[in-house]
Amino acid sequence: MLLNCAKAQRQGILATMTAGRSSGGSDVRQMVRITQLYYRMHLSQEQIGDRLGLSRFQVGRLLARALREDIVKIEIVHPVARLVELEDALVERFGLHKAVVVDVPISSSERAAEQVAREAVAGAAVRFLADLRPSGSIGVSWGRTMLELARQLEPGWTSATEVVQLNGATSRSAEPTRANEIAERFGTTTGAAIRMLAAPAIVGSPELRRALEDDPSVGTTIDAARGTATAIFALGVLTTESVLVGSGFLTARDVADLQEAGAVGDIVGRFLRVDGATASPELDQRTVGLPLADVAAKPISLGVAAGAGRGPITLGALRGRYINVLVADADTAQWVLDHG
Repeated sequence: MLLNCAKAQRQGILATMTAGRSSGGSDVRQMVRITQLYYRMHLSQEQIGDRLGLSRFQVGRLLARALREDIVKIEIVHPVARLVELEDALVERFGLHKAVVVDVPISSSERAAEQVAREAVAGAAVRFLADLRPSGSIGVSWGRTMLELARQLEPGWTSATEVVQLNGATSRSAEPTRANEIAERFGTTTGAAIRMLAAPAIVGSPELRRALEDDPSVGTTIDAARGTATAIFALGVLTTESVLVGSGFLTARDVADLQEAGAVGDIVGRFLRVDGATASPELDQRTVGLPLADVAAKPISLGVAAGAGRGPITLGALRGRYINVLVADADTAQWVLDHG
């Protein structure tokens, strides 16, 4: 009892002394002293109050004020913090459901860097899908990044009942598109049925494209693709090394014409400008597969951007609102935020 009285008396004397001080530099000194005791010496607010003759409420209020007035700055220094900031910024700026940004290790060569980025980003997409556990039917595209994503899928990652190819992939050259391999891996890890699109990605005329889509072997698959709740596809860059060139769908002259038209890359085989508009309406009319308007309408439209040069096509896809979930490497995410 005597100890409590002495403590109360001491607090009263110190409180009186504090109240009598001017509100200028002495207030700042008080806040600095409190922040040092709290953040550096790790004393509790109650312990600080006992030492300085203040209530716990007064200590808490002064700590909050110190933060507001930048006397104290809290910095999160873990490397993951930057990735989380990029993710939050992408979601806020482009209205995404979700963004996953991946820190890619530095590699010794450009080719190695591309493969490392592909593996890291594909792995992050796989983990996102396993957490999401999409059901019903899933639409998938093809390409190098999609092949890596399919390779990393673990059995039982989803309860989907059907996997549908989103765009044509029957190769015109000796280089296989490996679209069947991708769809089969999606199917075998889920137990889902597989529906392939038996057509090239690009044909010679709009009339031929319409004739193909009128055939039940193609038309029913496109209808099934239209009905999928989830679409998964990679964001491709426009170069002469594109899988669309290697598979014989585009020539070097076609690539040059697309670049002149402002194309920066493709999603599901359809080329976009950085503003999100279709780069070549004529080529789009010759492209077999799900139209971009149907891609944009999906509840989950997941775009995967892995490797150098994906910034412009990623920004174009975001501006066109063709994706609502983005999985990308940190350099791509930063480029998009800097230019978008």
